[in-house]
Amino acid sequence: MKYAILIATLLAAGTAQAGEIKFPADEPVASITIPDGWKTTPTESGIEVQADDDSVYFSIDAQDGKDTTETVKEAVEYLASQNVTVDDSTKKEEEGKLNGMQAYNVYWSGKDSDGPVTIGLTALVAAADKTLVITYWGGTEEQKAHGEEIGAIFNSLKPITQ
Repeated sequence: MKYAILIATLLAAGTAQAGEIKFPADEPVASITIPDGWKTTPTESGIEVQADDDSVYFSIDAQDGKDTTETVKEAVEYLASQNVTVDDSTKKEEEGKLNGMQAYNVYWSGKDSDGPVTIGLTALVAAADKTLVITYWGGTEEQKAHGEEIGAIFNSLKPITQ
């Protein structure tokens, strides 16, 4: 599935929102609204979110603006530990904006134990000294089924201005 289709789905989404969560808990940098039934797990630097049927996963980590290399490395290692394989020939990169934040995206097609997936890493500039790093993967067909919810989640992601 092309990333442009995913972005279009995200931007066209309705409101399947439940509760707002600010993260990371100790010094919030951003907020996000998660639909009822979706699983959330706070992490040291952010939050992990999974669809109610475990078919879509993403994590968002708040990092110092100039220190995303380690987070990206950890994201790639985590994907490998979950048996997510990346088809390097499908790599696409783009820049743009998400909710007013400068965004840099890298995305691929790949596979996990359940079949074809879309995989993405996104860096969002949340503040002069903070970057949000999003690691994403989800089943190609399941993304379509959860399109409205995924869109609502990403459309709700906002930096917290101090």
